[in-house]
Amino acid sequence: MLDKQSSNIMYAVVGFGGFLGMGEKFHPVPWSQLDYHMDDGAYVVPYTKDQLQAAPADSLDALTRDDGMAFRDKAYQYYKVKPYWQ
Repeated sequence: MLDKQSSNIMYAVVGFGGFLGMGEKFHPVPWSQLDYHMDDGAYVVPYTKDQLQAAPADSLDALTRDDGMAFRDKAYQYYKVKPYWQ
């Protein structure tokens, strides 16, 4: 999700759960918490599956409503990450 005013990346959206695309929840994770592992060709986060499952989550529509600001704040508070905008 892109912060349109500053052009910073606010958060990545990680989706899991559900079955055949139904019931999947999407979790905002602060972009600064993603670490790209070249050997794996994937991003890795320093959180457990349990932490991710307990994190703020909703539909893609809800995450992008109001330019994503509400979920940006929830994600940074939940993960205790220093906000990039302060």
